[in-house]
Amino acid sequence: MLPDIDQQETLEVSEAVAVLRSEITRSGLTVKESSDFSAFEKTIRATSDKYLMEDFSPRFFDLHGSTAFWLGAYDDLGNVVSVQAAKVDDLKDRSLADYWQQQQRRIFVDPNPQARLGTDHAYDAYFMRGRIVYHGNLWLRRDLRGKGVAVPLTQLGFLISLLKWSPDYHYGLMSAKSAERGFGIRIGFRRFVPRGTHWEIAPGNIRADDWLVYSTRSDLHILAQSIVRTSAEDLE
Repeated sequence: MLPDIDQQETLEVSEAVAVLRSEITRSGLTVKESSDFSAFEKTIRATSDKYLMEDFSPRFFDLHGSTAFWLGAYDDLGNVVSVQAAKVDDLKDRSLADYWQQQQRRIFVDPNPQARLGTDHAYDAYFMRGRIVYHGNLWLRRDLRGKGVAVPLTQLGFLISLLKWSPDYHYGLMSAKSAERGFGIRIGFRRFVPRGTHWEIAPGNIRADDWLVYSTRSDLHILAQSIVRTSAEDLE
């Protein structure tokens, strides 16, 4: 008896995760998953970046294992070399743009009256509803940049999100420079809108040039299939 389509897709994603983990291990790194965001904050503060995004701060959100996780990559000395985090929101009753309008105002504008949130957010965000994963707080230690580890590390985060939540959409906010250089397509995003959240006057720690970058559930399954296929071809 053949597995049904959902079971087959789950098997493919699990196989792709195994491929990525093997690739990361060959680079001399170990990946650990956690839902302890107090530990995430401590880990972030110890990096050269030091910036904990408000979306992943326990001071702003009740983050727990059923709705959020983070990944840390460590070298053979146990030093953290990369972090990333993801969380899911159930937006059946409102669009992603509506969610931004409420969330960004509460987090950034209310404490800082000088900031001014606009209403002309990324066009696609007005039509995105359902289970929506936000993926962010990506950091990779400088000496490892350009060494080929950013892609498998980030794709691993994408596919773990897919296995956990099977989201309708998986998105991030990316600087225009990174998006235009093709970083988003390399790590697995498949759709790009040259605007993210609209700021008339952005807070000091928010880039006004962010793009909305995202993938649908189908896009992520195709990504998993591509990872497995490429791995099989490399073995031939």
